[in-house]
Amino acid sequence: MKKFFYLVLSVLILFSAIQADVYLKARNSTDPINAYGQNIPAREIITEQWIADDFFLQKNGDLTSTLYDIKKNKIYLIFHQSKSYLELTPPVDFASLLPEEMAQMAQALQQLTISVKPTGETKTINNLRCQGYQVEMTVLMSPINMKVWASEELPFNLKTFVEKVWPEVIKLELRGNDKAMAELSKIKGLWIAYESQVQTMGLEINARYEVVEISKKTPPPGMYSVPAGYKKKDKLSMEDLQGVF
Repeated sequence: MKKFFYLVLSVLILFSAIQADVYLKARNSTDPINAYGQNIPAREIITEQWIADDFFLQKNGDLTSTLYDIKKNKIYLIFHQSKSYLELTPPVDFASLLPEEMAQMAQALQQLTISVKPTGETKTINNLRCQGYQVEMTVLMSPINMKVWASEELPFNLKTFVEKVWPEVIKLELRGNDKAMAELSKIKGLWIAYESQVQTMGLEINARYEVVEISKKTPPPGMYSVPAGYKKKDKLSMEDLQGVF
């Protein structure tokens, strides 16, 4: 009986290890902004990423999620406020998803430019040795300066994710075109932290991102699926964009 107990226990432990996926937790923070006499308080959002062999999920607080079904080659942009989602096939042209009243913005997104230069600097962030990169972007005619720290020395094998999945995810995040995304490929490894400064309409917006946890975990049931009851649609709405931009 005792041997049987230990046999069952060892099988359960092995099964748990097989089911465990890579889990990343990151902190996104934005400094307070004084915009035309109105004070916008500082904001912090916890981002969670789950990386499996066949799926990737990124949860941006309670606002949005990005689900990538790698086998089906489908990306689902999920909007929790409106309980709706878009089903996309990579490569994705973000500008084509905008509503008609934002046609000018769609054209401006096509003009996005990115320049990436390795700085030669190294830094250890949460026990991960990172390389520094200077990134300069122009988005919707607004300049953005970023200092990115990325690492290829990760505790788990994320080579396929970094090379195939992440480029499509970051393309959606930045609403980028293929030329701009090719420049971003100069950043080697997984983005562990960055600092950004945006100049727009006379305002300066400062934000930071940092991975605070990278571990193996068993995902909750139903993690890699669109929540029940959410409605499928073909275009973004103005309500959705409040959580996207």
